[in-house]
Amino acid sequence: MFYAKSETRETIREHTDRLLDNWRLLKDSYGDRLIRVNERMWELLRLAIEYHDIGKANTVFQNKIRRAIHEELLETDCDANVPHNYLSVGLVPFEQLNLTKEEMRLLTHAIGYHHERDKRPDKEAIRDILENDLQKQREDIAHHMRLPLAEKVSFRFVDRLLKRYTIHDGESFWDYVLLKGLLQRIDHAASAHLPVESDVHQDVGVYVRRYMENKLFHLNDLQRFTEGHTHKNVIVIAQTGMGKTESALLWIDRDKAFFTLPLRVSINAIYERVRRQMGYDAAGLLHSTSAFYLVERGEENWEAIKQQSQQLSMKLLFTTVDQILKFPFYYRGFEKELASMANAKVVIDEIQAYDPKIAAMLIKSLEMIKKVGGRFMIMTATLPTLYLDELKRRSIIDEEDTVFGEFIDSQNHRHRIQLHDEEITEGIEDFVKMARSSQVLVIVNTVRRAMELYERLSEMGSDVPVHLLHSQFTQEDRQWLERQIQEFNEAKVNGIWVTTQLVEASIDIDFDYLFTEMSPLDSLFQRLGRCYRRRVVEGEQCNIHIFTQNVSGVPSVYDGHLVCESTELLRPFDRQILDERTKIELVGKLYERERLKGTSFLQEFEDALAMFDHLDPYEMSKKEAQRKLRDIQTVPIIPRRIYDEIADVIDECRRCRDWQKRIRLRMEIEKKTISVHRFLAEKFVSERLPKPFDHIYIADVEYDFDREVGRGIQFDTPLSAFY
Repeated sequence: MFYAKSETRETIREHTDRLLDNWRLLKDSYGDRLIRVNERMWELLRLAIEYHDIGKANTVFQNKIRRAIHEELLETDCDANVPHNYLSVGLVPFEQLNLTKEEMRLLTHAIGYHHERDKRPDKEAIRDILENDLQKQREDIAHHMRLPLAEKVSFRFVDRLLKRYTIHDGESFWDYVLLKGLLQRIDHAASAHLPVESDVHQDVGVYVRRYMENKLFHLNDLQRFTEGHTHKNVIVIAQTGMGKTESALLWIDRDKAFFTLPLRVSINAIYERVRRQMGYDAAGLLHSTSAFYLVERGEENWEAIKQQSQQLSMKLLFTTVDQILKFPFYYRGFEKELASMANAKVVIDEIQAYDPKIAAMLIKSLEMIKKVGGRFMIMTATLPTLYLDELKRRSIIDEEDTVFGEFIDSQNHRHRIQLHDEEITEGIEDFVKMARSSQVLVIVNTVRRAMELYERLSEMGSDVPVHLLHSQFTQEDRQWLERQIQEFNEAKVNGIWVTTQLVEASIDIDFDYLFTEMSPLDSLFQRLGRCYRRRVVEGEQCNIHIFTQNVSGVPSVYDGHLVCESTELLRPFDRQILDERTKIELVGKLYERERLKGTSFLQEFEDALAMFDHLDPYEMSKKEAQRKLRDIQTVPIIPRRIYDEIADVIDECRRCRDWQKRIRLRMEIEKKTISVHRFLAEKFVSERLPKPFDHIYIADVEYDFDREVGRGIQFDTPLSAFY
């Protein structure tokens, strides 16, 4: 009896058979779509499965399991603790398998590194266990596994393992990535007792068409375009309200897919729509708070959805890019995520919404996805020329494999703009005047400026209601405020909402007038989408007012050169209609490489690409890659006063053994957090919470919020860069 797992008392042979079941499932389901995996590669994958865990038969490992399950220990003279994956390679009968030299290397490395260890292979320790333990049990192991084993062990395989695959190995590197990645996918799914692919025959295209028929919707030009190019990579520029979600789902059709968006709130909304309105239950959800969301919405089988989403086995997965597209960091174990793309399609929605460093990562990830045979769709309202040029330069898109479509409503005009060469604070009297008979939205670039405007408006003692929304509220308070602004908008109540750019993409509102600080055009045009979202502008009155002087958040939030260039590009349209096609053309001009020379935007983009192009595989762990990604994002903090109020909840959660109660307590804690930029958080953070909350920091800042007068974080020193 040779055990593989202590929890289930599963033998090595039983575990291996689980993997073989998943191998057949994957081959039968998507074999024809894994274009880099031919019959020979499928056979190599089968061999890797058969032998991957055979090293677990060593007595030290068996005694570990026997100790855990309270069985009698086996006698042994060996006490070296050597990772089983290295030992497994030593038992493979290479001389009997009729492999080429390259196939031997592929099999050696796929088995030897199906677990990534900090410990490099130690030839003497491996020799000791193979010669003095495993070879002595050779017949018993062969009988248990029903497999031939190596009769004489050559230890040259250790030297081969020490020379890892690199990008310089050319096509062999990508073969290795697929072989190892598929082995890991199959192994992890089998260990979790899950299918490597679920709901294979649930085609989302069928559900979308049925949903549209029931709603009496007809396919528009965009949707017909994507439906007609399901076998191509697709780049689509389309304005809001064109049915982009349905277009992407029609392109996905019968394939496995990963659907990414920049904002968790948008991901949750689309997930909800696809599962509830379209009735498609083969959809999963994966982001940092997805488990809380699933519990909160009352999903009965939330744990199964969470597990299958984490295993990447769902037919359609809604997710954030940091969860599945960070493989350009080449962290140890990146192959699993990348191999998942080989038989799938990837949708990247609103690429222009990402930081230039993240955009560089996405472009590199598309390059790698193409290498392994996956397909992609970029779906966006505006596409920076810089990104398009880079996609072409790297041959990620070409005439043979890629189609490009632009879908703009040129008939209905929604925005007439007016530029004001003054600071936005000079517009306060106009806000109030307009708000007596209309709904006025004010968007500024920083929290500090938003709070300044809010206080000045409140001090005026006007009869006009004034509300404030920005990112410096706890999750629960912010969610309440986001509901309030939507209810206010739907009720057609007159008044003013002062906000930051967090309303640009995440909140579906349609105000009568927008007063905004200048920002780069792509951001600015997102803001315009919150005014006259579903209406046509008539007459000569301007509904968009843009203030160009002394704008906040430069250079901490926006590059000053980009803001100035955006202003100059807009000048010819002062007091004019700004149609959708013009918006796209202006963004294209703004992000031409020549115009970006000397900007921090271009520098960050190029530096990030250069880093990804020159990274050595396997230099960093997955946690280190996640940390690098977070360095260019945000961290969650809890203000000291709130921490003091919930310290007992944190202690209770850490002690709790009931997982359902623990999830509820954890949600309660997470709702008290505020996301802030890391470099700013460092100035105020005093300590971090204990595990498992050590991703959350305690900040020594004041927090003041009630449902009547909302403020958010108060800083001891004035800061302008929060948003």
